[in-house]
Amino acid sequence: MLKYIQRRFLAGVLILTPIIVTGWLFWKIFSSIDKVLTPLQERYPIIDWPGVGFIVVLLFILLTGIFAGNLIGRRVIGTAERIVYNLPLIRRVYTAVKEISEVFLTDRKTVFREVVLIRYPHRDAFALAFVTREGTRLFNQLTGKTLLNVFVPTTPNPTSGFLLLVPDDDVIRVPIDVEEGLKMVISGGAFVADPLQKSVPKDLRDYRRT
Repeated sequence: MLKYIQRRFLAGVLILTPIIVTGWLFWKIFSSIDKVLTPLQERYPIIDWPGVGFIVVLLFILLTGIFAGNLIGRRVIGTAERIVYNLPLIRRVYTAVKEISEVFLTDRKTVFREVVLIRYPHRDAFALAFVTREGTRLFNQLTGKTLLNVFVPTTPNPTSGFLLLVPDDDVIRVPIDVEEGLKMVISGGAFVADPLQKSVPKDLRDYRRT
């Protein structure tokens, strides 16, 4: 009973931590903006109305995106990133946050085509992985098999992992989208998508090929 409570408690921590951290971050941003705007609102009461801090944050984000879209902005951001990459501890944190953000907030998640199960690290174990593309013609010819480039992420940081070339016949397709697969990896398996709760068809070959 105690072990069950510990597992459920850990699952709750894994699920709530990203939510709490995200909420805390936005709250700190809005609070900081409100503190900056307070003197202006006292001097110019016309701008003293609810929600002005929220609008300022949205405008700042929008202007940052516009700035990053032009040549000067790209150069400034590139220079700033090079400085960050030279700071050992900050570099690791920045890289992890950036990679995860790009996966969830941009079309980069299309780099991962589908979620699969593969036998890893040995024949009696399975790992959740992501197909990135079909194997190259040269590797197919060298091995005599149709290979897939498969990325096996680490938990809870999916920005690191292993690239494996796996025969297509040895891959088991999983009926969830990439975002759900990433959530499962980040949560250490605490998050399980709804389709995985359903029973599988009798003919498991339906899951091995699309």
